[in-house]
Amino acid sequence: MKIKCPACSKVLSIPETAAGKVVKCPCGKQLRAPAAPGGQSSPQPSGGAASGLKPTQPTAGASSVGGGIDPDIFDDLTDNDLQPVKSSTNPYQSTTGGGVYAGGSGGPNGPQELASVGARIGGALLDGIAYILLMIPGLVIGIGMIIGGAVVAAESGESPEAVSAAAGGGMILGTLIIVGNLFVPMIINCVLIAKSGQSIGKKIVGTRMVDQDSGETSGFVQGFLIRTFVFQLICNALPIIGAIIALVDIIFLFTEGNQTLHDRLARTRVVKA
Repeated sequence: MKIKCPACSKVLSIPETAAGKVVKCPCGKQLRAPAAPGGQSSPQPSGGAASGLKPTQPTAGASSVGGGIDPDIFDDLTDNDLQPVKSSTNPYQSTTGGGVYAGGSGGPNGPQELASVGARIGGALLDGIAYILLMIPGLVIGIGMIIGGAVVAAESGESPEAVSAAAGGGMILGTLIIVGNLFVPMIINCVLIAKSGQSIGKKIVGTRMVDQDSGETSGFVQGFLIRTFVFQLICNALPIIGAIIALVDIIFLFTEGNQTLHDRLARTRVVKA
């Protein structure tokens, strides 16, 4: 059997027993001999190869199907082959500048940038202002009805009992309006948080609440019910202890990851929207 070396163009004469084997040309080029007719290769002969042909000896661990591999075909690694190892980013670094939050396994949209302390304080202040502005109309109407009911009853010339009843009715109706109006901002924020993880203030400053493990936007239960309602209920139900908890909650905002107590309670983080 004759084959031509593609490297030096020398025609080599190989025995039939080398069919299908990886052989080495005197020039150093390794090539595979054509398989014997019928796809069967003969066993390796015990004698030497003809015409200076050097059948390659199989190395330890080499595949019995692919034949032996000459270790000389592998180059040694040099310094130019080595790449510097990039240092990983701390997902909770830089509490003042925001840092990067990886969202557990990276979050649905990759790493997320934590909201800065300033943005979080600004969002909380804007939430408070929004609450006051939304309650003003109800307060005005309720107080107006209380005063108006008393004035109308006093000028009606009715009996003292009738005047008292009219004034009491105006006071009750005005009080109900004022109390009911207190829930308006809460309902608005509840809907916003359930849909986007953002209260009114967070929408303005461009932040939102996400789950600390998955990085997904927090919904009604996590973002409003636990984080806002339950936490505020705890603080308001325990006057002295609640005030201490509220103070500690603010202090935790300046810790690693900017995660407050109500964040830890609901397992949330606040990131840039």
